[in-house]
Amino acid sequence: MRPGSSASKEPSLATLLGKQPGGGGADHIKNCPLRLTLAKYDETRLCLCPELSKRQVIIMRFFAILLSTTGVLGATSWIASGAVWYDTDGQKIDAHGGGIVQRGDTFYWVGQSASSNQTPMMYSSTDLLNWKNLGKQAPSVTGLWRPKIAKPNGPFWLYGQQDRYVLSLKSTQQVGGYSTVNKVHLPPSDYSYSDTGMFYDEASTTWYLLTSADHNTVQINKISADGTVGARASTLTGGAYEAPGIFYAGGVYFLIVSGKTGWRSNPNKVFTATSLSGPWTGGSNVAPESEKTYNSQNTFELTVKGSQQTTYIYMGDSWDSKGSTGSNYVWLPMAVNPR
Repeated sequence: MRPGSSASKEPSLATLLGKQPGGGGADHIKNCPLRLTLAKYDETRLCLCPELSKRQVIIMRFFAILLSTTGVLGATSWIASGAVWYDTDGQKIDAHGGGIVQRGDTFYWVGQSASSNQTPMMYSSTDLLNWKNLGKQAPSVTGLWRPKIAKPNGPFWLYGQQDRYVLSLKSTQQVGGYSTVNKVHLPPSDYSYSDTGMFYDEASTTWYLLTSADHNTVQINKISADGTVGARASTLTGGAYEAPGIFYAGGVYFLIVSGKTGWRSNPNKVFTATSLSGPWTGGSNVAPESEKTYNSQNTFELTVKGSQQTTYIYMGDSWDSKGSTGSNYVWLPMAVNPR
């Protein structure tokens, strides 16, 4: 990922803290003195998304202690990062390397199934805590890594990495019925790519496909109205990065990436820009380096807009040694405060 932006007014990513002083709660995030913080809370009730459109209050607790004791997330009164997370049928959620889109009051989480040869799976939720299994989205498609959904116009599109290229699928509906369209050749150079990401830019009402190339280039391409991948907006070079994700806050685009260390975790980093065309600048760790971003690799940045505040959630995968069924999820809150 590449750098992006300048000046003293630009927010940047600060170090990740342990337990925050002074309690917790939504106001604690809003009043955080750091410029951008990815915070891991142990034994702190953190009220994220205080009011969705249905005025639901979501309580998410991130327990470091819970991870080392039970290792299991019970039915859904909080999110325990890194623990086993069960769906509403009592089965382990199987949506790795995924991303989330919101339609009305419902969130849709699509990811690769570790138990079914990386076929795309989808789950739905109205509170980000309790997830219903909606099944395989393209049962005949396997080996599709890091799937993400976009809706540039009309149909729904699903993009993922297959055999070092980007595969596109299309459906007339949000859930199910996705069929293969083609193998995407990313302009301007037809390199082999992996680790697909997705970002919707509200300012331009445009979807962008994020990819990391085998030649150490993270690339951002505009998705055209017909679902084809169009012109390149910018690149991030100069490092061996993958797993790109973007969110926008306070006039700044934040690009989060991980290093390339196989299934082993490493410190995720962040770059910033005031435009998706770059230049991207920065490269600081999103957490203390020794934490290796709490044993996770970035997959998606979720923005949830409530009636009182906007909440930013880091979504990461805590991979097992083979990226298989023993892998779990790390979700942590981020706070952005321009200086």
